[in-house]
Order: sequence, then C-alpha cells, then structure tokens
Amino acid sequence: MDTKQLLTFKIAAETLNFTRTARQLHFAQPSVTAQIQALERELGQPLFERLGKKIKLTKSGIDFKKYADQMVQLTRDAEARIMDAPPTLTIGVTESQCTYRLPQLLKKYKLHYPKARLIVTTVNFDSEVREGIMDGRIDLGWMMGSPHATPLMTGKDLIDEKMILVASSEKPISAHLDISDDDLNGETFLLTTKGCSYRNSLEDAFEKNEIVPETVMEFVTTEAIKQCAIAGIGIAFLPEVTVQAEIEKGLLTKLNWQSAPKSVPTYLAWHKDKQLTDNMRFFIEAAHAMYGKDHVSMHS
Repeated sequence: MDTKQLLTFKIAAETLNFTRTARQLHFAQPSVTAQIQALERELGQPLFERLGKKIKLTKSGIDFKKYADQMVQLTRDAEARIMDAPPTLTIGVTESQCTYRLPQLLKKYKLHYPKARLIVTTVNFDSEVREGIMDGRIDLGWMMGSPHATPLMTGKDLIDEKMILVASSEKPISAHLDISDDDLNGETFLLTTKGCSYRNSLEDAFEKNEIVPETVMEFVTTEAIKQCAIAGIGIAFLPEVTVQAEIEKGLLTKLNWQSAPKSVPTYLAWHKDKQLTDNMRFFIEAAHAMYGKDHVSMHS
C-alpha cells in the first residue's frame, strides 16, 4: 500500500461517497475505485460494503481506518518536519583558519540562513578534513597546502595565506634587519605538530639551506605558539593574519629571512558526488567572493 491509497481510503471512509472522494482529491472516479480495490486485495479483506448506490464501512474497514488515519497523519508530520527543517552545514577547518578567516564568512551565512544549523569541526590536520569529506561527516573542507590529487574531491582555490617568521621583539635576533641562515642555526623553533602543511614547507627550507634548529617545540594550537613566541621562548612560523595584532603592538617582530616560504595555498573542497544544496552553494560562492582568487576553478 502507498500513501496515495491510504489517503484515498481515508477520504472515502469519511465521505462514504466515491464521487465526492474523487472530486476532493481531484481524481477521476474510476481511479478511486481502482485504488480501493487494490488496497482490499492487498489486505485480503473488503473495506466497504456496496449497498445499491450507497457504501458503508465493513468491520475490517472500521478497524483499518484507525491505522490509516495515523499513517496519513504521520506522513504529513514527516513531510512538514523535513520541509520546515533548517538546512544543516558541516564545515571542517584547521584552527588558524577557523579563528581568523571564518567569522565574517559565517556571519554572512547566518544572515542569509538565520535558522540554519551550522557545525564547525576544528581539526589539527588537513588530512582529518579529507577523511571527513570522504566518509560524509564533513560537507565542506577549508584546507591549507597543495591540493591532494584525487578524483573523488573537487573544490575552489581561495587565497594564498601569507606566512612569516616571528620572534619576541625583545630577542636579539629581532634587531637584525636581515636574517641569515647562520642566524637561525641553533635557535629554538615553535612549530605546529608534524603533518601541518606550513611546518612541512619550513622544514623543506631548513633542509635546502642546511639549517639545524637547536630545539623544536611542538604545539597543537596557534595561540599556544604565539604566546610562547611573545614570551621569548623561540621563533615561530605562522600565517601572517594570526600575528598581525601582536606585531602592531610591538610584542612580536617579523624576521626577514629571504629563504622563508612566502605563502601556503588555501582551498575549499567537497566530495565530487556530494549533492550541493542551496546553502552549500551559497557558502561556496560567499567564500569565493570574500577570499577567492581570479582563477577559482580547481579539481583536486
């Protein structure tokens, strides 16, 4: 049995008139008769008695109407709930991008979808975002680094995030106008944990220029790295946007090392088979409008 048959039976049981039932449901009368007969065959019981031109419910019909009423109402409730449900969007993003790039974008999204359910999943590594996209836990992933070649993901390029070396303004190295490779040898570096895209790029530069840090201290959060750099514990390599305020206040100084990686790409990605809902499309276009580049199409 289907919802159409249940609704037809419900109206017919209330009107006890197939012609009025057909008119109310905008069906042809033979269609009403066919649906009732199909329902009776499926249940193996007559639901109506035909007494001349009149009809009335059988005992089975009276019993079945209670269930039909409940099933029709349950179907209507389910449709209303789904149709009225606010859209949900789950975004996977690293901590620094979540803190310094997403707030204005999320504000724009919430203004457009005020009742939307928004879930922002903050992770330590872009690999966690990719895993979430692949298994469907994450709708859109905001990532840093070069896109991983896979036919299962697609997306759009966003800005190249400027990267800088910084140290406490009170450290002697901060007084150098230009930083040489020798200046960095033997220094303590405050870095994100292994696997971070911009840590990888810095370590590549170290290897190329034969720089050996005295110590590498690893941290999970950008804020912890920043505070330890301000305290003079070591040199940090971070997105410029995360330390602009501290540089302006004189707490940190940008170190001018010519071989330092200048930027790291960022991009928004999603599963290629993901059905893009209206709210997902809005977020993608808003992200591109706010942080996109001239050449925005990308397949990764």
